Amino acid sequence: MLGSGVLRPMTTDASAPATAPSTAGRIPSPDDAETRATALLAAAQAQTTRAERRSARRLGRLIGDDAGRDLLLDLTDQVLRIRDRKRAARRLRDLVRAGVPRSLGLIDGMGLRMLGFVAPYVPRVAEWAVDWRVGNETEGVILPAEDKPFGRYVARRTADGFALNINVLGEAILGDDEAENRFDMVAARLRRPDVDYVSVKISALCANLDVLAWDDSLDRITDRLAALYRIAAAHDSFVNLDMEEHRDLDLSVESFIRVLDQPEFANLRAGIVLQAYIPDSHDALKRLCDWANLRQANGGADIKIRLVKGANLAMEQVEAEQRDWPQAPYYSKADVDASYKLMLHNALAWSNPGAVRLGIASHNLLDVAWALTMRDSLDDPTRIEIEMLEGMAPAQSRAVRDEAGSLLLYSPVVEKRDRDASIAYLSRRLDENSGPENFLRALFDLTPDSPAWQREIERFRASLARTDQIETTTHRTQDR
Repeated sequence: MLGSGVLRPMTTDASAPATAPSTAGRIPSPDDAETRATALLAAAQAQTTRAERRSARRLGRLIGDDAGRDLLLDLTDQVLRIRDRKRAARRLRDLVRAGVPRSLGLIDGMGLRMLGFVAPYVPRVAEWAVDWRVGNETEGVILPAEDKPFGRYVARRTADGFALNINVLGEAILGDDEAENRFDMVAARLRRPDVDYVSVKISALCANLDVLAWDDSLDRITDRLAALYRIAAAHDSFVNLDMEEHRDLDLSVESFIRVLDQPEFANLRAGIVLQAYIPDSHDALKRLCDWANLRQANGGADIKIRLVKGANLAMEQVEAEQRDWPQAPYYSKADVDASYKLMLHNALAWSNPGAVRLGIASHNLLDVAWALTMRDSLDDPTRIEIEMLEGMAPAQSRAVRDEAGSLLLYSPVVEKRDRDASIAYLSRRLDENSGPENFLRALFDLTPDSPAWQREIERFRASLARTDQIETTTHRTQDR
């Protein structure tokens, strides 16, 4: 197991040898990672500003309170989405009448009660107040897409020493005209001289994708992805193919490989995301590594695989419940954490140096320290890059940037006219970060000598011990 310094890479062939190639690097000691993570936590605390502390305390209270979290989601997902101001004002009044949780704090709680009382009489003011408060709270997490403020943001973060992965948010794509508009928005970012990295989902490139219409869906995705890659190649930019729900996994991987197999893209560097909370991602990882090795052997450029834990758990659970299917993701957070570490090691074991680079996307300082310690043992440290979300735990981001030498921030941007599109992103982030075993939820109470930090270390060690026990085959086994 990983915790003892020996890792058996997961393999699809029972007769394959159980030892990993030397390209995987030395398996670090958990003690080394824990020491490094503790130093990162201490460094982050030392440079946290007073405003960040206030914001962290407020967010910590909110995330720890189910009623407060539900109210915030209701305000964003109901009040702000209602186009009729009078109806929105009445809905605000009803929400406030149902109760204002103490986690909002004295000032915000009193302000919301007063606003709920006067909202039906001054709906325009109520709409403005809710929009302003939500916008103020999400500033730094959701960035403006308009040229001038966007340009200022990019310049400021670049001067701070961060690299940026720009993700253009928008509503769900329902028609070809909307898909064309989103494509143009992403392409416009690629053409900017101050942007060199963007993320896009296949559902943002094409409308009405369906795995049952496999050939048609794949043809449409590859056409649009190839067009985007041509723009990226012309402007020396990087396109990262984001992952969504489980149903999109095979289409995303297949389209990624099919387009990059075209001769014109042999020297184009591009990336794709895999989610560790889905067992199927292990087979997808093996396929991508094997293909990338062959691509490299034929003189092609490397690819990047961004490893994340996953951010669509609620949607996956709802679909499974509605259809009476087993849920696609793992059933426990411990298994997800173990899967994440196994994928990191296997990606290094299965890929040749120069064929695959890895983006380790996490706010868990123990996982970050584990990846950095593993990176230190590689002949080519550039095979591993650390990534975090813009606006989430900024002090930790600065500490990791300083320790890693660089940091890539996943930066969602949205135009004011599409402000509603940010609600889904915010809701998803709030949901994933509020889980009782989530590192960000505990982060607000963490100090190097706190019981909460010790619990995180115990979870970290447990996930290392579990890497050779988790299942790596799909939960969806029925063949109709």
